[in-house]
Amino acid sequence: MEYAHRMWGRALGVLFVLPYSYFLRKGYITVKLGVRLCGLFGLGAGQGFIGWWMVKSGLEEPPSEYVQPRVSPYRLAAHLTSAFAIYCGLFWTALSVVMPEPPAESLAWVRGAAKVKRLALPISLLVGLTAISGAFVAGNDAGHAFNTFPKMGDTWIPDDIFEMTPLIRNFFENTSTVQLDHRILATASLVSIGILWLSTRKLDIHPAVRALIGGTLGMASLQVTLGVSTLLSYVPVSLGSAHQAGALTLLSFMILLNHTTRKPSLSLLKSLPAVVKSHNL
Repeated sequence: MEYAHRMWGRALGVLFVLPYSYFLRKGYITVKLGVRLCGLFGLGAGQGFIGWWMVKSGLEEPPSEYVQPRVSPYRLAAHLTSAFAIYCGLFWTALSVVMPEPPAESLAWVRGAAKVKRLALPISLLVGLTAISGAFVAGNDAGHAFNTFPKMGDTWIPDDIFEMTPLIRNFFENTSTVQLDHRILATASLVSIGILWLSTRKLDIHPAVRALIGGTLGMASLQVTLGVSTLLSYVPVSLGSAHQAGALTLLSFMILLNHTTRKPSLSLLKSLPAVVKSHNL
């Protein structure tokens, strides 16, 4: 798996450079898009160095023959964060090429989209933070700390969540605290997306935006279900991988929602009617 992961990462670099060179030579890439793509390629190259930096932390001799070598949870989280950042940049760039203007057929829908955006942006950050906290769960093997839900063992809050010193270490290295943090963040993400759905039900917004909000709520519910199922099943690789893929899918929904509700260009705004006529719906 390690070898396949490395080869896959290197192949992605080749799959990026070859078409980029072809489209650049053909003149299909603007200066602005070219600079952005070069930046994303640079981040991709840096991801390889972050990956090696992470792996290097697991090459140290374990303290005993009974201890399994593990990489640093901090470096694992950095590697995952970098991967998600590159993906977000690529996805946003692709959406901007395919959809240079957001779906806006009236000023009323533009105002509605702006209200959705004010809620969607902080929720997106919360979803991203939840995904990153999952890296610390994996890095500390915290998924095996408490395989019960909604309680953690026989209690709601374990007694040892603040046993490490200094206090800040508990949030990143204490297995009980790390799992509790992830549970709280996941629950907060689901509740926040539910609030987003409820608060926008009566807003005058584009049907595509409304459908996206509903899809995001459905994906968030599925992701929480996957997380609980993974926990109760003692973290099998199949469910763990599905849960990680679910995190990326949910983040994709949030990126798409933010992209769809962004402000239109000034020229488009000037051409929009106040409201959409009924026969256009």
